[in-house]
Amino acid sequence: MIGSCKLTLSGPLIEAALLVALAGAAGGGDAANPRVMPPDSTPFDLSYPEWHIAWWNWALSMPAATNPLLNADDPGDQDTSVLPVWIGPYDASAGQSGQAWFLAETHQNGWVVERDAAVPAGTRLCFPLQNFMLFGWPPVPEAEAWMRFYLGLVLDTAVVVCEIDGVPVRNLERYRHQSPAVPMVLPEENLPGRPAGEYGMMVDDGYYLILAPLSVGTHTIHWTGSMVMIPYWNPWEAPPTPPYTSAVQEVTYRITVVGPSE
Repeated sequence: MIGSCKLTLSGPLIEAALLVALAGAAGGGDAANPRVMPPDSTPFDLSYPEWHIAWWNWALSMPAATNPLLNADDPGDQDTSVLPVWIGPYDASAGQSGQAWFLAETHQNGWVVERDAAVPAGTRLCFPLQNFMLFGWPPVPEAEAWMRFYLGLVLDTAVVVCEIDGVPVRNLERYRHQSPAVPMVLPEENLPGRPAGEYGMMVDDGYYLILAPLSVGTHTIHWTGSMVMIPYWNPWEAPPTPPYTSAVQEVTYRITVVGPSE
């Protein structure tokens, strides 16, 4: 799910991008959620907030024509999308490498998607249930503080629910984090279709899950997410006034974990 607003401030471009994160070294999940890595864990020596950035780097690294975020079930979804959607089989291997893979959420508010994904045995899965990323400000403390304030305001309204094989994931509030502030670097052939280069810093706020490897066989991951889309404003401007619209999404993955001999 992606929404954007753009403005120019004496040079710097500010973009708010909504897209309405892999798991660790060997080991199981959280005691309350055995299949989910604990929120304070450091899978592959990265914290959950750092995996936010890893997920975004993956999501932004593929062109719109083949980007998993733009995979839709209904051709009518094009009517609500700024970027061109594509209909067809979901390729879970797109842009993936190693023992940790990312799953895409939806690109646009209101989409309901069901996706089939084949995943190698021993693979960790990382995905956002609801997130919001802001980029474009220069790397100065005051700008970072404003980005974090605004993102927090929006994500404070989020409601998320997730089930893995029909079992609810509990205590989802523990899986919300804000990412570090890092340079926004786009490669060639990227999702926004911009020239390769650096576009200020980016910060993400959201609910992410990192799953321990699932057993060989079939599994279902289902989640819903919603949040109130408070319009972006600059710190020197008056804040927007209600009413605001809400962003919603519903995603189902039918996962087939394939053993090494299959």
